[in-house]
This record gives sequence, structure tokens and C-alpha cells, in this order.
Amino acid sequence: MWVKHLVSFYCTSIKMSRTPDPAKMLIREQVAARIAALTEEEKRRESEIVYDKVINHPHYKSAKRIAIFMSTDQEINTMPIIAHIKARGAAAFVPQYAGGKMKMLRLEAGDEASMPLTKYGIAQHSKDMQREDALENGLDLIIAPGVAFTKNGGRVGHGGGYYDKFLANLRANESVPKIIAVAFKCQVFDEVPMNEMDQRIDGVLYADD
Repeated sequence: MWVKHLVSFYCTSIKMSRTPDPAKMLIREQVAARIAALTEEEKRRESEIVYDKVINHPHYKSAKRIAIFMSTDQEINTMPIIAHIKARGAAAFVPQYAGGKMKMLRLEAGDEASMPLTKYGIAQHSKDMQREDALENGLDLIIAPGVAFTKNGGRVGHGGGYYDKFLANLRANESVPKIIAVAFKCQVFDEVPMNEMDQRIDGVLYADD
């Protein structure tokens, strides 16, 4: 299933005129195999460690408007983080992918339970759900997904270029929020392949013990 998702993302990449990078394709395959080898217990353990790191991070503590993502079972579980954002009275925004573009829409009460899944297995707001767009009033923090990361801000995404375009737009038009990623330990490398279109992030939180 995960391999099928990767192939779908590669196809999306081609449609968006982003030439597939063999080095990125290889690292995506490596990470997919590493995550597939993780037990559910290990995923839970690492997700709990990352949760604690997020809620105690200074960027998170000072943020009132936070973009995050609806995780799949191949990613750090973000649902407890989303619940914590809401519980402390902050606003949570999650991606909606449509027409080759990504928006960050506000999560209202009960949204998580009613969201349809995309063909990639990602929960998102349906087209008829009217929600605040994060860009209307800006963001303080983005908690980003991805495939592979470095400790100094390198990031390889799934291949569609959605986050790279979103971040590039933010950086071209307004003050940039802090951007941190959350990941399993097996997703962190000393180096990852990047090009001029790839956007760097401010760091990655993972279970490094």
C-alpha cells in the first residue's frame, strides 16, 4: 500500500512538471522500507516522544495559529498534537489538496470525524466544507510532514511539491512562520538530496534516544 502511495506521488510530480530525481526516489524507497519494518508498538513509542517534544518546544508554546497535518499510519501520530492545540485554545489548520494546490484550512469541532480520505489515504476537508484559510490571518508555526530530513533543515517530501510551493509562496509574500517537521528516527539522515526548488525547514523533532 505504501509503495502504491509513493508511485501515486511520483505521478503527481510528473504532472506538475517536476522531473523525478533518482536520488530522491531512492531515499523514498529506503524510508518506506524502514517504516514498514517498524512495529506498531515502536510507532506509538516514537510518536509519544515526539508529542512531548512538540508541546514543550518554544516555537509551539508561543504559537497561536498552527498548521499541522492529518497523519497516516506511516507517519508520526499527529492526532494527540492536534487535540493539544485545540485544548490550549490555539487554532489548528490542516492541508486540503485540490487542483494541484494546497490550502491550510481551520479545523473546527468534529471535523476530524467527518473528513473524507483522498486517494492517498489522507483525511482532509471536503470541497463543500467552508473553513477559514490560514493565509487570511497568517500562521505562527507549521508542523510539516515529509519523507526524509536532516537535523540542519533538509527535507525531502513525497514528490508532489505541495509544501515546497506553499512555503515558497509564504517566503515571497509575508513574514515566514517557524517550520518544524515531526518524524520517526529512521527518517533522519546526515544528508538528503535537495535542489533549488526545495524549501528548507527550521528543524525536525524525532525520537533520538
